[in-house]
Amino acid sequence: MSLTDIDSYNPLIEEPSDFDEFWRACRETIAEVEPKPILARQKAPALGLQLDKLEFTSLGQVPIRGYLLTHDSPEPRPLIVHSHGYNSQHDIMLHWARTGCNVCGFDLRGFGRSGRLPLAKGGWVLTGIESPQTSIIRGAVSDIAQAIAVARELLSWRISTITLKGFSFGGALAIMEAAFDPYANMVVAGQPTFGWNKERIRLAKAGSSMEIKRFLEANPEEADRALETLNYFDTLHFAKRIQKPTFIGVGLDDDVVPSRSVMGTASRLTSPSELRVLPVSHSDDPRESLWKKFDDEWLAMTVGGLPANFGSDERRIRSIGLEADAA
Repeated sequence: MSLTDIDSYNPLIEEPSDFDEFWRACRETIAEVEPKPILARQKAPALGLQLDKLEFTSLGQVPIRGYLLTHDSPEPRPLIVHSHGYNSQHDIMLHWARTGCNVCGFDLRGFGRSGRLPLAKGGWVLTGIESPQTSIIRGAVSDIAQAIAVARELLSWRISTITLKGFSFGGALAIMEAAFDPYANMVVAGQPTFGWNKERIRLAKAGSSMEIKRFLEANPEEADRALETLNYFDTLHFAKRIQKPTFIGVGLDDDVVPSRSVMGTASRLTSPSELRVLPVSHSDDPRESLWKKFDDEWLAMTVGGLPANFGSDERRIRSIGLEADAA
């Protein structure tokens, strides 16, 4: 892949005619749900930091559980809001807080500490796949919207900026939320899934794509309806609606989230954006450690602000570690 041909990955996929109406109604519905946040003080993980268990109510009155990690000092600081990967749960990101940020993390509905939900036997992503209104993905995006609302309520003027961060499954949901969220200042997505659905289902060998592939193979009569539902959650449609700086990482060799689907999503971005291309992701390859450079870069921008030429031609697409492969 040439690092200059990202636009060649822009697939022609028709979006639902009522896409904006659907998501506008969803935003209105979650806005009416009182979050009722509950904090429980935990032992301080480091000097000058406060850790609280967090619980709040999301769409459908589902309880969502996570944490809030804040600095004792009252001045405004950047806030990072994050979830987690597929079939996983959040970690407490102490090293993010040590850079000077406040951090809010949580488990999405059906996972980890927020996992008390009836799920489809074939996998989380198949839950409610009968329609976009019943899809569990709709609820998960609402969980992120509610988490931001809760963090803004609890921290108020102590927030200087909000960075919405996710990797893989969490990265896809961050993109979905960022397309309609009025409060986040920057979105960071590493190897986001749910883009270019037919292509990722065709190429993927594990993860949510394989769960969908098995479902479609076992239930061919349900294929059209299932793919129609998933089209409401295709990150390609969301990407072009994002109006805030976006920082995306793509691992070229990936059996879980095919890089072509990530490139397709990145090609749709119209806001100031940058892409970092790495050799691998979702693997046991030692080059996975290169993702630390991706994390170091977006963390530096979260703490210190975006460079004046963010998204410019000379910065837009850069590689991390591919030079070593070429040598």
